[in-house]
Amino acid sequence: MQYNKDPSIHGVLVQLPLPQHLDEAKVLDAVWLEKDVDGFHPLNMGNLAITGREPLFTPCTPKGCIELLLRAGVEITGKKAVVIGRSNIVGLPTSLLLQRHHATVTVVHAFTENSKQVTCEADIVVAAAGLPNLVRGDWIKPGAVVIDIGTTPVEDPSCEDGYRLVGDVCYEEAVSVASIITPVPGGVGPMTVAMLLLNTLDAAKRILNFA
Repeated sequence: MQYNKDPSIHGVLVQLPLPQHLDEAKVLDAVWLEKDVDGFHPLNMGNLAITGREPLFTPCTPKGCIELLLRAGVEITGKKAVVIGRSNIVGLPTSLLLQRHHATVTVVHAFTENSKQVTCEADIVVAAAGLPNLVRGDWIKPGAVVIDIGTTPVEDPSCEDGYRLVGDVCYEEAVSVASIITPVPGGVGPMTVAMLLLNTLDAAKRILNFA
């Protein structure tokens, strides 16, 4: 609440997941809508889901994924998109954004039957399950576009820190099948940071009454 009321603070984000003794929903609800630069406030998420309404902020990682597709010249309208994972902070808003760009969207989750077959039909695959190397090369339709959001630390004694980051997509297999694929690390991660800065800039403009 102190940060909410401080006019010198233009954005407040909550780093999830929170320690178990804290109520995640209560904390997220406490962030003022005008400073919710992560876009997780229920009103921001609700407005994202309703046609004709605009959220004050769009969640950073999904926003970064769409920006990557647009900047790469990927046609979204009318294409089949599969989003693997349905979390509130990544999978769900990504599927909503793809629908806003008129893709035909299927969400694959833990209870989906024939996940591989469903994914094989996609022109655009967004992997956000948090399971390293879940998506193999034979899950990808030749020429498909692959956005890998997953970042899981895996033990690797050969690395300086003793681990390396691995995506949800087996990059070595998928890179020869996909037309475009994001690496892990260095793909979606920097875009998430960039979109957070963009949201914060928009918040500051709004609070300071800049056009």
